[in-house]
Amino acid sequence: MIHFSCDRCQRPIDAKQAVRYVVKMEIEATLNTSGNDHGDDDQDSLLEMDQMLERLEEDALDEDNPVLYQRQRFDLCPDCYKQFVRNPFGREKVVPFGFSHN
Repeated sequence: MIHFSCDRCQRPIDAKQAVRYVVKMEIEATLNTSGNDHGDDDQDSLLEMDQMLERLEEDALDEDNPVLYQRQRFDLCPDCYKQFVRNPFGREKVVPFGFSHN
C-alpha cells in the first residue's frame, strides 16, 4: 500500500479519509530580448539570440549557474492546501499604517 505525507507539514495523509492535493510547479528561465521590432535588424537579432543560447548551454553545464528549467510536484494535506492557496509564496502580510489627516 502506498503511503502519502504532506510535503509542507510532514503529517501522513490517509487516502481513505482525507483528500490529497497535488501541486505541480514549472520553473523556467527566460531571456529578455530588446524590444526592437524593426525588420532590418532581424538577421542581427537572430545571430544575437543564437549566441545567447550558446552561452546559456555552456553556462548550464557550469555548477555555479542556476538551473534553466525545473519541474516539481508536492503533496499537500487539506490544511496546508488552504494555507497555500491563500498565500502561495508564504509572504508575511503587511498591515498598512493609518495616519490621521491633520
